[in-house]
Amino acid sequence: MKKKTMFLQLVLAACLLFSSTAFAAEPASTRDIPVGGSGQVEMVGTVEPTILTVTMPTFVPFNISNSLSTQNKVISPRINVKNNSNVPVQVDVASTRIDISKLKNTTWSNTGAVNAHQIAIGLKQEEVANEMPKDLANTRWLQQNQTDEMNVLILDANQDGALYVVGTLGQDVSESATFNVTPTFVVRKTSIQ
Repeated sequence: MKKKTMFLQLVLAACLLFSSTAFAAEPASTRDIPVGGSGQVEMVGTVEPTILTVTMPTFVPFNISNSLSTQNKVISPRINVKNNSNVPVQVDVASTRIDISKLKNTTWSNTGAVNAHQIAIGLKQEEVANEMPKDLANTRWLQQNQTDEMNVLILDANQDGALYVVGTLGQDVSESATFNVTPTFVVRKTSIQ
């Protein structure tokens, strides 16, 4: 019985020795630590996010009218955007589908400059907390039926931000119809630090 126990102990010790050797990663540099001695090993871990997530509304109603005295002719709710990720992200518009078919004799402007029969809608980052923009400076104009990667917002980790719908229209655009503007947003880890 003693021989059997001694044999099992030797087999177990050999298994532990070989399993430790088999699973030890070969470091870039090594250090010998004598029996009874001590030594430190630096271990560096990296955490990479696997999920980037931003919360924003799925529906935004807005009104546009030439009767507003400001350069911006849109009244829009504040579009709250929340970065739920632990890294900075950028929110881009990848493409925009626009349907102005109910606005007779009206065309779209991709630049914000409009003639009497044109309309233009864009997105503007909030500059003053909870205040609708009055001007159109720094507006990111939505491009009709084109794919482009237009950045509209950069948010730090777990940061809140806000956008507003802004726009302008020519004096001959009907003010008694509806139209649809549907941007496709894309969220990416930002390369801007």
